[in-house]
Amino acid sequence: MSEPSCKVRVMQKWELLSQEGKFDEAIIELNRHIDSTGNKSKHQNYWHLGQLYAFNNDYDTAVQYMKKSTSIFDLMFDKYWRLYYKGTIAFLQRDKEKLQKYYLKLLQHNSAYYERNTKTLESLYLNFDEQYFDAYFFKSH
Repeated sequence: MSEPSCKVRVMQKWELLSQEGKFDEAIIELNRHIDSTGNKSKHQNYWHLGQLYAFNNDYDTAVQYMKKSTSIFDLMFDKYWRLYYKGTIAFLQRDKEKLQKYYLKLLQHNSAYYERNTKTLESLYLNFDEQYFDAYFFKSH
């Protein structure tokens, strides 16, 4: 009988740089990764690129990449992702009213699958006056 295998996810270089707060370097590295892999995971990578720009307080560029990250299919058929997506962009565009609207809708339909997204929108809402990095990583009780 063989041992069950455990698959360990190895972090990419841009993720490690991001964890160290080196957002400019992480952006460069993620762009290199996108260029080298072509269209593979491009939507996910654009979302992460948007987050890196947001962590670096470049909200306009962050929104541009976040909008590129989500296909019309995702927006039409995954309404809970759409709420998280729109709520995040509302924060970056400094629209607290819209952020609250999307957060409350997501909270109303909360599921284990979207729990992290719901908590993130809650944190963005409760910490609206903070920069994205601080509001995103705020730990509530």
